[in-house]
Amino acid sequence: MSGEGFDVRIYCLHSDGTIEALIGADTSHFQGAVPNVGDTYAKWGLDDVYRFYSVQRRYFVDSVDNDHGWCVVVREVESAPQMETVVKEWSEETRFWRELDKQEQDERDKALREERTRFTRKKADNNPPGNVQRKSIKIKKPRTTRT
Repeated sequence: MSGEGFDVRIYCLHSDGTIEALIGADTSHFQGAVPNVGDTYAKWGLDDVYRFYSVQRRYFVDSVDNDHGWCVVVREVESAPQMETVVKEWSEETRFWRELDKQEQDERDKALREERTRFTRKKADNNPPGNVQRKSIKIKKPRTTRT
């Protein structure tokens, strides 16, 4: 919602008729799509488990104070084996791709370090080892011809 910084608010409708705010976020949080009726929303909880919600309704609230956006009403649903399998696979795949990205970044970093070392390494020919002194070269004056 423009005034509050998010366009989507999700509320859980409990069996006693009360509602509880679950999340307020921009549509980008949902990859640009507002959850629709029939969708299942899997939310990671503080107790390290997913909770599953079924989208029941959605409303577009056009507020007088320009604080408008989507209100999505959900109901909590019991976890089913398929739901658990989906979120487990999602987590494992996320870990896999993050690890792959990390390995690729490590390889790029190593190549950059090697290239930087190659460019900044001092050449052995230009720097004599130890206390070796370079011989001074005497510059002779140019010859002049007599006329």
